[in-house]
Amino acid sequence: RSLGCRGSLPAMSIKLRELIRSIRMCKTAAEERQVISRECAAIRTAFAEDCKDQGQFRHRNVAKLLFIHMLGYSTSFGQMECLKLISSVKFPEKRVGYLGLTQLLDENTEILMLVTNSIKNDLLGHNQFVTGLALGGLGNIANPEMCQALAGEVEKLLTA
Repeated sequence: RSLGCRGSLPAMSIKLRELIRSIRMCKTAAEERQVISRECAAIRTAFAEDCKDQGQFRHRNVAKLLFIHMLGYSTSFGQMECLKLISSVKFPEKRVGYLGLTQLLDENTEILMLVTNSIKNDLLGHNQFVTGLALGGLGNIANPEMCQALAGEVEKLLTA
């Protein structure tokens, strides 16, 4: 494991594969809840630390939150991290960010106002794969205000 900001082990303790293995090994629902609450606490701590080193684990932590969300647990604390990931210039991080965006956010989330600008930037970009991510995300989470704000960019893509 790498060292965190303050010279100690980072709060992000295990990989997604290890988390899945730990959850599958649980014999009872109480054990599962304990494993998930412990991991959610570690993820919250990693998100809260203001350190450049923790940014490299952000996409891994969001992927773990997606798995935890599929199990039916609350993961709303990871919504802002999805926004940070879709603002990334790295495609793998952006891909996890858009996947998190489509799963963890809904039409009534206040973060959607912030997401609109990031989607607009990706729609105007020159990378077809990033544009595809933005269109997919828009199709999954758009509300009327977002559609109105981004209609011009989508129309330009259709006529290009």
